[in-house]
Amino acid sequence: MAKESFTRRAALQGGAALAGTLALGRWGRGFAPGRSEHPTLVVFWLNGGPSGLFNSAGSFLSTGAFGVTARNVRDVGSGLLVDAGSLGALPASALAHMASVNFQHGVVRPHEQARAAVLECGPRSQLLRMASAMPAGKVRCAVVNDIGLPVGVEANPPREDGATFERVLDLTGTERGIEAGIARDVRSAYAVGAERTAVADLPTTFAAVELLVRADASVIFAQPAYTGRADRQFDTHEDDSGVAARAIMEPITPALSTFLDRVLALEGRNVVTVLVGEFSRTVPKSDHEPGGTATVIGKRVRAGSAGPQSPDGAPPPNAPLPEGLWAYVASALGVPGTPFGRNPNPELIV
Repeated sequence: MAKESFTRRAALQGGAALAGTLALGRWGRGFAPGRSEHPTLVVFWLNGGPSGLFNSAGSFLSTGAFGVTARNVRDVGSGLLVDAGSLGALPASALAHMASVNFQHGVVRPHEQARAAVLECGPRSQLLRMASAMPAGKVRCAVVNDIGLPVGVEANPPREDGATFERVLDLTGTERGIEAGIARDVRSAYAVGAERTAVADLPTTFAAVELLVRADASVIFAQPAYTGRADRQFDTHEDDSGVAARAIMEPITPALSTFLDRVLALEGRNVVTVLVGEFSRTVPKSDHEPGGTATVIGKRVRAGSAGPQSPDGAPPPNAPLPEGLWAYVASALGVPGTPFGRNPNPELIV
């Protein structure tokens, strides 16, 4: 007991100082975005299913599962402990408005069915449903880069109020209608030279997503991981130490930090970013759990956790179905009505 108590004290040390740092961020002093802001949903799909070490690190602190220790977690307040080297390294503006939201779907195998359980509702696409509930931008629902949708997700689902998937494979298309100086600035932010046009790696993916945000797209979907197994990058079996999962996330973190810092500062826009995959991982063996935990970041997101994962890596027993995740996201976007039903986590909305 003494050892566990010391470990937790060490992990939480400086929590008050961190809270003070976040309070000095762009929105620390009672920030509340205007309801007239144009909403955009960005979904970064972590294909294969990321370990809860990233967004529910406190669940594994006492046992050391997934290599979690007091030295590699960050307390962002309100019961949310995250991996210090990835989510904990994001800018203060993101940490101040980050929530972990869990869900369960009951599917352990195969990956394809679990992906469909998160991203579809019967034959309907959750992404298109969200797009249909939002103000129509120039692009209703973009699927970015050459990876596209994960295997198991229908590429041509029924239209939703005219919204369909629009593939984005070329940067020049996303730059149309964007002021030339702004387009150059976006490219520069992700070190993408003027000669590069194909959206086919991590830097061009983030550049394309930001350009689409600036073009007032409604929903943007992208797979950012270009390391690991091509069809299931985060499928990190036997990764009890979390080394493999961290290695896959490592190259994503700097670009994600840049992206969030820039889009959260945009005036007149309410950009909500969701990082999610089809599973979380078990303890031990880093196998498949029948659900997971999404990280949601946005101006109307109140920092905190909907509930930590269980010590075995499973979502908590009271976690809602994936529809509940989308209901929460719709609330963070300020979507009118309840197109996905009641938000199960109103306490995590500003």
